[in-house]
Amino acid sequence: MLDYKFLQASAEVIRHGSFEKAARELGLTQSAVSQRVKLLEERLGQPLIIRAKPIAATMAGQRLLQHYQSVRLLEQELLDEMPDIQSDGGYGQVALAVNADSLATWFVDVPKHLFDELGLLVHLAVGDESLNHMALQDGTVLGAVSLRSTPIQGCKVRPLGVMRYVMVVSPEFKDRYFANGVTADALRACPAVNFSEHDELQNQYLKQYFGLNPGEFPAHTIPSSQGFVTVAEQGIAYAVVEQHQAEDALRAGRLIKPCDFEINRPLYWHHKTIQSKLLDQVNEIVLTQARRFLPKITL
Repeated sequence: MLDYKFLQASAEVIRHGSFEKAARELGLTQSAVSQRVKLLEERLGQPLIIRAKPIAATMAGQRLLQHYQSVRLLEQELLDEMPDIQSDGGYGQVALAVNADSLATWFVDVPKHLFDELGLLVHLAVGDESLNHMALQDGTVLGAVSLRSTPIQGCKVRPLGVMRYVMVVSPEFKDRYFANGVTADALRACPAVNFSEHDELQNQYLKQYFGLNPGEFPAHTIPSSQGFVTVAEQGIAYAVVEQHQAEDALRAGRLIKPCDFEINRPLYWHHKTIQSKLLDQVNEIVLTQARRFLPKITL
């Protein structure tokens, strides 16, 4: 039998990537957390954590974190079904992975529903939608928003809908740079805004419609979905944004679409195949919110 306190300490170190943060989460000293991890590793006869910067989990550590998250979910489900059982009075928890654009739009109310309806504290990992499914493989989350349409081992996948991206600029920006239309030459002479140094969506848009490669156009780097809309409204860049993010500014005339080109990105929800009513409810809340905002994926 695994000692639950040792299991909990090890899982929190892996989840946070830090002994210090895990200790803070558990209300323990850092040395106490380190000792519990060490004792569990000794009992299992193998390392669970690669002690580097940043901390990483071994394969055994990843499996342990998956097990811990499943146990926590099932424990919360049991307490909900049998309220007379004594608990520590804490909340249940669920870890999910989501991309920044979803979090800024259709996903924004998911944590509220999970807390209000299921009593869950939500831990979100915000990453690139092309890579989020890897967090499921690592065992750090139970569900993830991803571009991948095929399930990974031990998971199910369900369609969420399509996120539609359009180019927006301020009226002043259009008059200054796109007076003769949006062309490759015009785009080479004015600033874009990238989410990161490797903004694949922006690169796809400019390559697909204007034949431009990364490095052929100047760009700000603003790692914020709302920041994209803000810098576009300020008139210092054009931005390729998810259409819901720009709706208010487009209606008010603070932004306009200088061209009609768009990119549609189908999103999928991946989740663990745990036999859990509570996880089923989590999945349904995510899917319901997606259906409210996102057009269906068509084949």
